[in-house]
Amino acid sequence: METNKEYTPDQLLERMKQRTDAIAQKAEQRRTEKTLNEAASENVDYFYDTFQGMKEDLEMKIKQAGDVEKTQLIPHLDSLVKDLQKIQQFHNESSMFLASFQIKKAQEHINELESDIFRRIQELQPKKRFGFGKKNTEKKDKSKELKLDKTDSGGAKLKSLEKIIERQFYGFKDLNDETLTKSASELENRQFNLQNLSHCKVVALGNPSTLQFASLNDCIVIVGPTSRSAFIKDCVNCKFVIACQQVRIHNSKDTDFYLHVTGAAIIENCHSVRFAPYTLKYPELGTHYKFSGLDLDINLWDKIDDFHWLNKNEKSPNWDVIPENRRETDWL
Repeated sequence: METNKEYTPDQLLERMKQRTDAIAQKAEQRRTEKTLNEAASENVDYFYDTFQGMKEDLEMKIKQAGDVEKTQLIPHLDSLVKDLQKIQQFHNESSMFLASFQIKKAQEHINELESDIFRRIQELQPKKRFGFGKKNTEKKDKSKELKLDKTDSGGAKLKSLEKIIERQFYGFKDLNDETLTKSASELENRQFNLQNLSHCKVVALGNPSTLQFASLNDCIVIVGPTSRSAFIKDCVNCKFVIACQQVRIHNSKDTDFYLHVTGAAIIENCHSVRFAPYTLKYPELGTHYKFSGLDLDINLWDKIDDFHWLNKNEKSPNWDVIPENRRETDWL
């Protein structure tokens, strides 16, 4: 049996120091975990408070639509859709720290708001102004309606929700086998959207504010430095070249991501997705990085958090790193 007498004074001091250091390290680890848990909790609380406030404000505006003067009706309904999109963007960006059930519940509220706005617009469309007079004026009124609709003037016939959303949507959708481009001036400080594309190549060299990509199949998407977040879902057999603060990827498979990400990189319900560092090069890249505010010295491209992989001691089998000798660099 060993006793302290077997150690020299220096050895005893060293053992005491090691024990003290170990205790201090464990205490620091507990403090760090507590801080991270508190920060996550604060983020969730902030999301719920802000989301609820935005939701209540929009619900009030929807109710007030019937009392708005006719000359202000189109701008008011237009503002409803813009506010809805702000809530959707806030929801997408906040999804980085929300659990799946929290994301789903908030999205259900957004969908309800969208339905309420659609019903309100349908109710307030001035259909009675057209086609209810005498027969000799019916044709004239209908011609006037069509003309106003095409010119999109301020006092024109009210748009349906789909038409307003179409005007707000910026990007490409419902296209096949095309090469699609956006310039830096077109992208500046805008949300860039891609939806329902197949066998397309998208080149967007500029500085968008956020990215939202959904339902892409066998596409290549190349984007300059993005100021905030990227939200990608339902993509199959694609390649993405993206630089942003944070990225969240849902329900995607057999897809490669070349990333520069300075914050959270999250996958959920994904399979056979692979990652490599951002390899895009073009003459204006440095300027676009400067405008984006991204830190060139931080890239967490291989620090992927899989929400469906609970074993923190092992890497998720749902993603992998692209070997260096197989990484692509010639994107343009």
